[in-house]
Amino acid sequence: MSRQTFKDLAKGFVDSNFSDFTKTYIVESQTKVADGQGGFTVTWSTFAAITGFVFPTTTKDKIVDDRIKSEDIKKFQFEYVADIDSSMRILYSGKYYNISPPKSVVDSDIWLVVVGFRGDAT
Repeated sequence: MSRQTFKDLAKGFVDSNFSDFTKTYIVESQTKVADGQGGFTVTWSTFAAITGFVFPTTTKDKIVDDRIKSEDIKKFQFEYVADIDSSMRILYSGKYYNISPPKSVVDSDIWLVVVGFRGDAT
């Protein structure tokens, strides 16, 4: 195998494998807006557009109202973004994920790990 062929092979491997792990997703925050009748309605707006990693962790099945309901769980990892909290949600591949409180890796403001739960995401 020539050097150029190996280089092309390696580039193809990186492009086809690691591109699957670098994804863009949106973190949304909720805002209460007056509905004009003395109450409030919740609207969602973009808090941050993020490029990071998404890892499927598991799908849990549970019985709710005599039906099997699946809960999709993913782990989102990305560069630190201040003020993300569990009241927010992530929009990824057209689906919404409620999120757990973010955890920074090694207690530093460099990298965050957020677990997203889909099933009852609003």
